[in-house]
Amino acid sequence: MLTSTVADLPDDVEVVSAWLHERGHTDGLPVVPPTRERVERMLTGTTRDPASSLGPVPPTNGAATVEKLAVNAVLAGCRPEYLPVLLTAFELMLEPGFQLAGMQPTTNPLTPLLIVNGPIRERIGLNSSTGVMGPGWQANATIGRAVRLALINLGGARPGEVDKCTQGFVGKYTLCVGENEEDSPWPSLPADRGFTADQDVVTVVGVNAAINIHDSSADWKDVVHTLCGALPSIGTPNVVDPFSTPVLALNPLHARILAEGGFDKPGLREHLLANTTLPPDALSNRRALLRRGEGEENYLVNGRIPLTNDPANLLVVVTGGMGGGHSCFLPAGHYGQARSAEITP
Repeated sequence: MLTSTVADLPDDVEVVSAWLHERGHTDGLPVVPPTRERVERMLTGTTRDPASSLGPVPPTNGAATVEKLAVNAVLAGCRPEYLPVLLTAFELMLEPGFQLAGMQPTTNPLTPLLIVNGPIRERIGLNSSTGVMGPGWQANATIGRAVRLALINLGGARPGEVDKCTQGFVGKYTLCVGENEEDSPWPSLPADRGFTADQDVVTVVGVNAAINIHDSSADWKDVVHTLCGALPSIGTPNVVDPFSTPVLALNPLHARILAEGGFDKPGLREHLLANTTLPPDALSNRRALLRRGEGEENYLVNGRIPLTNDPANLLVVVTGGMGGGHSCFLPAGHYGQARSAEITP
């Protein structure tokens, strides 16, 4: 039996969207009316008890029940088969180490990135190839959107109220990708983290907007040179918060070129961290004070500022299409660590 409050409204997108928008329950875009029938149909995508709660969503601490998350999945336009991805991702985001309580009200343009691996990508039509971070795929678009709607509706993260993000960025609408395992020369991200190839896995990590990295060379020396020049920046949050997990999203062509040059992922991470450090005096006085307030001596490497304090914290993901020589870097923006788990129905 469903327990959510029911409003007496017509099953009309314009009417329901306007009513919910006035009450701060949308992301500004039209929503699918969450009728009882649609929510019940959404719940067929999971074997979990609709009344069971994954925990309170900070900072306003609304209960993330399976039913409430299903309601937000309907609002976002999800299909029932997407629901297990949303539920598992929320379980991970509510773990203390993810530090969602810090992400929700920050001025930093942070958002959860969902990375999906395993056979489930094909089963639900989740894109991992060309245009992976862009429009055109229902699963990618609506799973990520359901995350944002639930953060608003259950955690209170309404822009200008709880969510104090100075400028925001479009990834806060939705950011969900598949890893392109088929075109990658390396083991997958979950394999790096102890999972097997037949497992369906979702990884969540807090990131800033993607920085495009373009190099159309076929020479691995050129590609790695460009990566080493593109990753370090005195303005990215991980310069002062180096305990978090930035993401290097390589297109499959760049990954293959690097693999042909002799790099595996551990070797690439080591090389990048050794060649992307910054001198402490590169920072403005204010940012230097932020670092010292966190105990700068604890994470300088040979007297220099690292991209992150541990090579394993740099997540290397192969995603997107083969053409054009474009990869991207998504800086980390808070102390929370990436989390991965097998997707469970």
